Amino acid sequence: MDIKKLLYFVTIVEEGQITRAAQRLHMAQPPLSLQLKALERELGVQLLDRSNTRVEPTQAGWTFYHRAKEILNSVEGMVTEIKELGQGIRGQLSIGTVMSCVSYLPRPIRQFQALYPQVTFRLWEGDSPYVEQLLRDHQIDLGITRLPVESPDMGMIRLHTEPLVAVQPPGWQVLHGDQIRIEELKDFELMVLHGQGSRGLFSMFHETCQSYGFHPKIICESPDVATLLTLVDSAIGIAIVPKLAVQLRPEGTLVYAEIVPQMSSDTAIIWSEGRRLSQAAEHFRTILVDSLSSQFIEGSSDANGL
Repeated sequence: MDIKKLLYFVTIVEEGQITRAAQRLHMAQPPLSLQLKALERELGVQLLDRSNTRVEPTQAGWTFYHRAKEILNSVEGMVTEIKELGQGIRGQLSIGTVMSCVSYLPRPIRQFQALYPQVTFRLWEGDSPYVEQLLRDHQIDLGITRLPVESPDMGMIRLHTEPLVAVQPPGWQVLHGDQIRIEELKDFELMVLHGQGSRGLFSMFHETCQSYGFHPKIICESPDVATLLTLVDSAIGIAIVPKLAVQLRPEGTLVYAEIVPQMSSDTAIIWSEGRRLSQAAEHFRTILVDSLSSQFIEGSSDANGL
């Protein structure tokens, strides 16, 4: 028994006539009649009563019809699901991100879910080397990280360049405007974002301080920007973080200023070139890049308007 025989029988029952069933199936009536007889011989039971102009299922025929309908619906659902998985419109999408880039995600996730509501997300968080390791281990589809990327086998699209800022604790009177010169920080306890990679924000900040003739008083380094901001709340010291990190807190709750000379941090979306991206991952990558491009253009226009 094969799927076609089930389809033929279900169509005959639903049309009530072999002639109309043959027309619906785009086949001649004699071959369809032969298929029906072969099915009854195979089962050893009469499925249809042919005593009048309309064929009517016997008791066994009705049972067979309902079971066949369930099987056909199941097969159709399976085919649809597999196709949708291949097209990236259902399934699970795993994304790894550094904490300081978490604010990239809400807008593109909303846009993505509006288009592909059957796709769920699994999010991983860690420093840049950890995100790269997750990609190498095939635990995530995409990574959002800060440059440089250590692994040579990563595909990459740059997302945004942002300056480093100094975030002061509540009540401290260190910042008096939108900018602060780096040498003004030399006498204060500092806490700097520091991943486990070779060269990153920490090295760039430390080397810039030395080029201005002083060694920074770094009392804490952490790969977790949320931890640094929590320590700022407790007046432990001034945090040196990418500007985007302040979006992790409600607007207006942090006092910060861009550091002069400007030190910039680049972000990127990365993926393993040794692994084929799913359609869902490709869709999300496109939406993320487009969303961030328009978001930063809008932000730039608003700033120019001010």
